[in-house]
Amino acid sequence: MGLSGKPTDPWQFQLLLPLQNVDTSELFVFNTSSITGRRAVDNLIQGCSRMQRAEPDLYPVVKLRISGFEHRDERIGWIKTPAFDRVGKAPKADLTVVTTSVAGDMNDELPW
Repeated sequence: MGLSGKPTDPWQFQLLLPLQNVDTSELFVFNTSSITGRRAVDNLIQGCSRMQRAEPDLYPVVKLRISGFEHRDERIGWIKTPAFDRVGKAPKADLTVVTTSVAGDMNDELPW
């Protein structure tokens, strides 16, 4: 259900952004279908593209934070939006490759 109380379109455009926690290597997916969320992901992709051309052997390290703006309708107030800040770089050669094969998922070998 949307804010209007009516059903939302299940086929609406969305962006999925894979992220990995630098400390724990845990994988996450940032999912957005809002205009402000899509704009934040688009800005991140453009920044990554520029970085790839300038520094092809490095990945950006980004931090997801809450940003926002004051809506022009004062009854609505402050609107929270996502923002991605580049906080560093990581060499591509030093990153652990994640196993995505079915064989890797189905390895039920017991250690004893």
